[in-house]
Amino acid sequence: MSRSAGAPTIYLAGPEVFFPNALEIGDQKKKICTSYGFDAHFPLDRLPDVGRDPLDAAKQIFSICLEMMDDSDLVVANMTPFRGVSMDVGTAIELGYMYAQGKPVFGYTNDVQDYAARVTTAGVMVSDQQVEDFGLSDNLMCEGVVRWPRNSPPKGSDGGVIRTEVLDDERFVSLDGFEAAVQQARDYLDNAPSSPR
Repeated sequence: MSRSAGAPTIYLAGPEVFFPNALEIGDQKKKICTSYGFDAHFPLDRLPDVGRDPLDAAKQIFSICLEMMDDSDLVVANMTPFRGVSMDVGTAIELGYMYAQGKPVFGYTNDVQDYAARVTTAGVMVSDQQVEDFGLSDNLMCEGVVRWPRNSPPKGSDGGVIRTEVLDDERFVSLDGFEAAVQQARDYLDNAPSSPR
């Protein structure tokens, strides 16, 4: 764990930061985390200084997110396809960042289709390009960080991305998959060795 005392902290990654009700979603997710014995960092918990030019604001947001991830013990990510057939690209970077630190990575998606099926259905593939078809929910490198933990921990996050079937209008509203991922994280930590990372 990144801290010596207190509840473990989850970094809440996902495209919700782009929604008009982002703060409400963040609050709902943090309440779920609390009910499972976690603290949580939502990227909009700290905002950049107002009045900055766009590039300065972007740099500050980038730094804030890195600090929050560094201060977190694990990540739970919304990997629901966003603006295309795959997960939000910023969230994918955050998963890789946490994985590289050896921190547990958990993910969920509100789309039950395999990645290959979405690519084929969307008609975005070019005839001479391969589409990876491993039965995964997203690109191999995106799901790989969830499926195959870096530090060979006990069974817990080795189950892949949680897929939840929801109605189209609940695609970015339903938190059932999120709660299942938080439960998976709780089970993982409860079965992990007690020694600090």
